[in-house]
Amino acid sequence: MKYIGEKIDNKEYKERKTSYGLIFNEKGEIAVAYIRKHDMYNLIGGKIEEKETSKEALIRETKEEIGYSLRDIEYVDNLGCYFYLDVMDKYELAIMDFYKAKLDKKICDPIEEDHELVWVKPEEIADKMYFEYHRYILNKYIKRNF
Repeated sequence: MKYIGEKIDNKEYKERKTSYGLIFNEKGEIAVAYIRKHDMYNLIGGKIEEKETSKEALIRETKEEIGYSLRDIEYVDNLGCYFYLDVMDKYELAIMDFYKAKLDKKICDPIEEDHELVWVKPEEIADKMYFEYHRYILNKYIKRNF
């Protein structure tokens, strides 16, 4: 696994396992969540809960964040990232799985009401993503197109 980010000596990092989707439409746009309360953009996905696979977490998080089911889910890559999460004032080591997927059906209203689905070209949003690891994976996508 590749690791990015700066690990600061004498800081305790809490490991957080996560799963994210690179969800594209026919126009080549990627689905991202705009989180109003923090004025930030994130890839769709999040924390893997206990007894949950990374794929199951992505499916659940997609439903919670934007109210959709997924199809054509395909594992892409994993990545570790050391970072400081300023909105929660803590240091984390995010261990992430990334999947390519397509939105399927709208199955409910988003459970996380402050999340808004936004479709955008990867090259237009990559450097605006809140998390370093989201910027990294999108820039990698732009360069290699997986």
